[in-house]
Amino acid sequence: MIPNGYLMFEDENFIESSVAKLNALRKSGQFCDVRLQVCGHEMLAHRAVLACCSPYLFEIFNSDSDPHGISHVKFDDLNPEAVEVLLNYAYTAQLKADKELVKDVYSAAKKLKMDRVKQHLLYFCLHSISVSSLL
Repeated sequence: MIPNGYLMFEDENFIESSVAKLNALRKSGQFCDVRLQVCGHEMLAHRAVLACCSPYLFEIFNSDSDPHGISHVKFDDLNPEAVEVLLNYAYTAQLKADKELVKDVYSAAKKLKMDRVKQHLLYFCLHSISVSSLL
């Protein structure tokens, strides 16, 4: 029986599989419409994905004079490895960084206005400080 005379279907795997496919497209460089230049390293991505997770990049893309072309965003003050960590987060919702990279990831998240990421990085830092290091 169809409730209220219309079909209702919810694909529980759709979001997860779509995000995984977007990440695969990014890694292969397909349909990418933004190039991030980070200290000489080029990273390709999709403007819509980055705009969803970074208010800073949303502002840049929203004011872009050619919204249909390829955007170029340059960062000379961020660690490319840290930005790669944040790109992976944007496409997987998983934040994975070596302990030594956490400070740089925090700096990049701060620049990109990624507040949820910043909060988790601060939490990690606060809880990874040993009591003996404070004495």
